[in-house]
This record gives sequence, C-alpha cells and structure tokens, in this order.
Amino acid sequence: MHIHITYTHIVMPNKTIYVKDTDLPLLEQAQEQLGESVSSMFAEFLRERVAKLSPEENRIIDLINQITTTRETVKRQRDLPEFVESEHAEAQSYAERALKSFRAGEIRKTKALFWAANAYHERAQRDAKEVKELNGRVAEMLGRDDKPAGHRR
Repeated sequence: MHIHITYTHIVMPNKTIYVKDTDLPLLEQAQEQLGESVSSMFAEFLRERVAKLSPEENRIIDLINQITTTRETVKRQRDLPEFVESEHAEAQSYAERALKSFRAGEIRKTKALFWAANAYHERAQRDAKEVKELNGRVAEMLGRDDKPAGHRR
C-alpha cells in the first residue's frame, strides 16, 4: 500500500517598496498606532487615492498609458524609423508634464500640455501608418521588379 500526499503552496506576488531613511520614523509610527501591516496600509492608501482621482486626471493617466503601450509596440517594430519612437517619446513627455501641472493646480498649462501630448501622439500614429504603407508599396514595387518581364502587369 502506497500513500501519495500532494501539497499545494500558493505564492503571493511580492513588490518591494523602498522607503527613504527620513520617512522610516513615520512608517514605524503609523504601524505602531494603526496596528496594521505596512502592505495593508499601503494598499488601503492606494485604494483611497485611486477612488479620489478626478475624471480629468483619469483622462491624462489614460493617455499616458495609451502612449506607453504604443511606444513599447513601436520599439519592437524594426521596420519603423527612430523618429516615430521619438514622436511617441515627446507625446509621453507632454502627457506626464500635463499630469504634473494638473496636480499642481495649473489648469491653463495643463490644457496646453494635454493638447500637445495628443497632437504628438496623433502625429506619431499617423507617421507610423504612413511609413508602414510606404514600406508596403516599396516592397510591392521591388517584388514586381523581381518577376520576369512576361509576368508584369
């Protein structure tokens, strides 16, 4: 007779949060007074902070996330010239500055930076599309030139 025992161990993902030396006393005080783990306090703070985001702040954050995702995709595409990625970088820079100025209460500056971020992002997307189309046309033309004369249209 054989007995087979299987143990299942679920590992929770970990993230390391670095705390400045100058902030350690505050962290220790909070943990003592609130009696909670640092991770639960931090998670609670994040839930409250995310819930308090204004619609305008969410729009800027969404734009930053959209640009970041597009930039990562563009970096993997070797057939696109570097200037397309540079345009995305410029758009991301403007969007991040818009978020910073929004949080500082500089609404006029935020509007201008948000407009610039959108303009650069749209330009980068348009340029990427045009480059892909141009690459396709060039490949098509080269493909026709490689065919024997009797097969050309």
